[in-house]
Amino acid sequence: MSAATEFLRATATNTVAPEPPGEDADEIFAAAFRAAVKLRFRTDAPLAAITGSVRAATRRHAELVPVREAEMLIRSALGEKVPTGEIDRASAVKVHVLLFATLVEELALTDDELDELIAAL
Repeated sequence: MSAATEFLRATATNTVAPEPPGEDADEIFAAAFRAAVKLRFRTDAPLAAITGSVRAATRRHAELVPVREAEMLIRSALGEKVPTGEIDRASAVKVHVLLFATLVEELALTDDELDELIAAL
């Protein structure tokens, strides 16, 4: 497992994470986020379902998850054309990691399923 995938797994299982990996982890975080979004939502998911997942994440990480950006990134991962170009890197990374953990929890993935999801990145 790479440092980025170890960090994702620790975040998703609410265990002590190794030091956050460097900027090169951004692509792995984004890929993991997209994979979890596609497992959790249909491509035609109503905005209310997306908002519910974002709210679950903000209950746990209110000051860390930018709501508007999170909704836009989920919709973009589902193939919708939304304006994500102005979302700064730090916000995108926070959304990718914290929403990945929230979606894994919502999906009630087992440890083996989580490992399979991460291994497929």
